[in-house]
Amino acid sequence: MEKHCQIVIVGHHHGKLTMSIDKEIVHKLIFITEKEMLYGTEEAEKTLRNLLDYYKKRKVVVESIKFDFSVQTKPIAQLIHLIYQQKLAGFDEITVNISGGLRYINVWFYIACSITNTRIIHGDYIYEGKQEVGITSNINLTNIPLSSITKKQFEFLSLFFPEYKTKNEFFNSGKEFNEIAHIKNRITYNSLEEVREALEKRRGTELSRGSIKGFTDKLKLLSALDIVPNPDDKKERQISISYLGIGFFLHYLFSNF
Repeated sequence: MEKHCQIVIVGHHHGKLTMSIDKEIVHKLIFITEKEMLYGTEEAEKTLRNLLDYYKKRKVVVESIKFDFSVQTKPIAQLIHLIYQQKLAGFDEITVNISGGLRYINVWFYIACSITNTRIIHGDYIYEGKQEVGITSNINLTNIPLSSITKKQFEFLSLFFPEYKTKNEFFNSGKEFNEIAHIKNRITYNSLEEVREALEKRRGTELSRGSIKGFTDKLKLLSALDIVPNPDDKKERQISISYLGIGFFLHYLFSNF
């Protein structure tokens, strides 16, 4: 029998979310709330408690995780990480439910689902005035076929993490995104020369600055790198992997190793 996991953004309306959730086969529910105190957080926390109590009584496995919604694009990497954790845990079907999400949060989750080709749904509700009184179905949102990074780009992005032996070091089932040592201890470089030396050491061959700049230019177009220029000479003062870059890296790592 297939095992189904549903990842749900918690909004302010318990009844609205249960109508959508209950339209699906589900063996595990993971509820996502914001880590920071934002406008409406207290209401979301109240909704979360109601949802946890409701589904525990129905003997559904439930879990709650807090995402860093105040950090631009970080939820993309957090969701990609969570999706692959659940796949490694043995769930055959992962569904992301954005019925309770704010617009900008839904955009981040949509990007993560497009990168990983994960099913993403939103309730098609029946309204009386502004109140949801029922639901016809869940709408399947079509994923955009986003290009994956190449093998060489993956090798380049791996320079920003400590050395690892298996992908499980990134997807430890007992730890959340912020607790993964390889993600916490990311490497930042102060120049293209430092990046070139790191890649030369890994490959055992000499490389030109131009070839390294080719990598950084293409990855910057994908928003996979954060490059801070020195205002004095316009050269790179700091080069690091972005949260979107982490998402691309984790997707390639899970899919190919």
